Amino acid sequence: MTDIEALATDNDISREDIPHLFSKLAIGAYERYMQTGSRDDISKAIDSAKQGIDLANDRNPWLTQWLNNLGVFLETRYERTGEMKDLEEAIKVVRQAVESTPNGHPDLAAMLSNLGNEVETRYERTGEMKDLEEAIQIARRAVESTPNDHPGLATWLNNLGVLLANRYERTEGMRDLEEAIQTARRAIEWTPNDHPDLAARLNNLANMLGRRYERMGEMKDLEDSIETARRAVESTPDHHPNLAAWLSNLGNKLESRSERTREMKDLEEAIQAARRAVEATPDGCPDQAAMSNNLGIKLIRRYERTEEMKDLEEAIETGRRAVDSTPDYHPNLAAWLNNVGRFFERLYEQTGKMRDLGEASAYLLQAWSCLHAVPFHRVTAAAKCLELLAIQNRVDQGINLGRKILDLLPSVHTRTLDRNDQQFVISTFAGVASDLCAFLLSTNRLTEALECLEQGRAIILSQLLDDRSDLSSLRHDHLQLANRYQSLVDEVNAPTRQTTPGVVEALLRKRRQEAAAELDMCLKEIRCVPGHERFMLGQTVTEMQECITEGSIVVINITNFRSDAIIISNNSLRTIVLPELSASKARLWVSKDWSTKKRSDQRGENDQFLDYLSWLWYACVKHIVAEVSASKTHPSEGLPRVWWIGSGLASSMLFHAAGVHTRGSTENAYCRLISSYTPSIKELAYAQNQAKRAQEVLMAQDTNTMLIAAMPTSPKGPGDEKAPKELPRVE
Repeated sequence: MTDIEALATDNDISREDIPHLFSKLAIGAYERYMQTGSRDDISKAIDSAKQGIDLANDRNPWLTQWLNNLGVFLETRYERTGEMKDLEEAIKVVRQAVESTPNGHPDLAAMLSNLGNEVETRYERTGEMKDLEEAIQIARRAVESTPNDHPGLATWLNNLGVLLANRYERTEGMRDLEEAIQTARRAIEWTPNDHPDLAARLNNLANMLGRRYERMGEMKDLEDSIETARRAVESTPDHHPNLAAWLSNLGNKLESRSERTREMKDLEEAIQAARRAVEATPDGCPDQAAMSNNLGIKLIRRYERTEEMKDLEEAIETGRRAVDSTPDYHPNLAAWLNNVGRFFERLYEQTGKMRDLGEASAYLLQAWSCLHAVPFHRVTAAAKCLELLAIQNRVDQGINLGRKILDLLPSVHTRTLDRNDQQFVISTFAGVASDLCAFLLSTNRLTEALECLEQGRAIILSQLLDDRSDLSSLRHDHLQLANRYQSLVDEVNAPTRQTTPGVVEALLRKRRQEAAAELDMCLKEIRCVPGHERFMLGQTVTEMQECITEGSIVVINITNFRSDAIIISNNSLRTIVLPELSASKARLWVSKDWSTKKRSDQRGENDQFLDYLSWLWYACVKHIVAEVSASKTHPSEGLPRVWWIGSGLASSMLFHAAGVHTRGSTENAYCRLISSYTPSIKELAYAQNQAKRAQEVLMAQDTNTMLIAAMPTSPKGPGDEKAPKELPRVE
């Protein structure tokens, strides 16, 4: 190497040859870095490449290649140090190389692929959607500029498929997933059977097919996913470093089929694959914990079917091994702890020992305390912990934890989750608010209980109804502040990719914590803005009462801890304990399917349904009728007006229909109340304001005018050709 350096600085060497010598020097230093990992070597490669480029003529035919090489060297150093300026410079120089390369050039596709990979790396670091969009455009151009017989086509196709799948994960656009699957299939078709990347491409396709199965529920997609994952395993040598990952993926797909078909043979094979994955993972490997965790989950699935204690015991042991081999800062530690906590809950259900319940609570609390985890994993663990604290009657601890969970809920979003997880998150939010409400009512803190319940429901509705959410209102008034809030929420919830280099992963962890702190400050700033003081907090009791112009709002809250009714009028707030409205009985009734199609079963179904309505009357609604009727919150003439809100297990109950429905009976809600429903008190206020505005608009219009539309034809109904002729006669 010294000779090359000497030649490169020798005045006798022609100026045109010096850049070539610096390029050789750079490549040599890069190859040495790949062997030694010395930071000095990669820095030497970059410095030499830059010197050569600086000395090269703009018309030098090798310039684009040297620029591309420099981009590779810079990205390599970025992976080592995490320095964002190296990645930015890598993108800049490779973009320059691409722009200097004419269409049809044999190296254009490779340079485009390199540029696309670097832009994707920036997307993984920042989460900026524009980077993912650009990476897809570049990858698509690489494919389009490559002839079918080119050996790199399969690689470019695979890259494009992965990027499209990534965009699907962000946006859930089915067109992206469909194109990703088609592109991945093409990549495999152009990959020889003995190619070292075949298994990885098969594994990618298996995951895409699995995603489509989760979305559409088509069994063929799951079958194809299993077959493809099996091919990935079969085409991988026994000692290959990725074999464990392919085995784990196959096991997950088999477990999904077992859940769908209830076939034990699939679950048995899933356990075998997961066990092989654990055995194929060497001690100290970063993937060891994930493999152990997956095995534990599958063992629990078998325990749930067979109730074999050995499966439960091994699941706990395996789950603990996953936790013990995971560093405190790892983003997945909360998920592993959450699973072990739930395994111990299963053990408590079997043994009835409070010690096992205490272990379950301890693991779940540890999961909640993992500040490096995404909020989704922390909240799911803490929500389950609330339920277990109720069983142990640890009320003060439950209140403290419940309040902290509610404070974190504005930091959680569902956009990066699949549909099942989205539904789970929404039900979890509702459960947290209901359990906290029950804890607070047990200590006679009625105002706090109602405000916490309404806060939880406000956040849920913000997830479901974006056009009426607090965030939508903030966007209307302060777009920049709303965008900053949403950007920070996205950043805090962004998953860490397992392919991320160690140094970069550490920087991302640090940035996640910084973003979480910035998000807290952003929430405080938003709540200082006039009109947004209650952003993601729900209404105060005073604001709730101002919504009530007549009658009462009745909130029914059913939890495993206790069941209560909260009655809100414009001048009072009361609660009724409902001991007969137990969670166990409620769960039994609401889980029933009344939609039988067999005529022979209808009479029995009707009798059962009447029994349900009778139980609901005596356990709940009769007490509400007595309380509301005795109050002075309704007109002296006519029936009391009630808006029902069901919380927890009560969310789908038919309070308006409760009663004894025999001939002549008045023991029912129909005869005693005028019933309506509202998802939350805030939504009732919104609906009332909309109705008021509509009435004001109507009153402001000329009341002598009327719009009449003739309907000579009607979709899916009979037409009336005489309608246009009758129109002039209508006054």
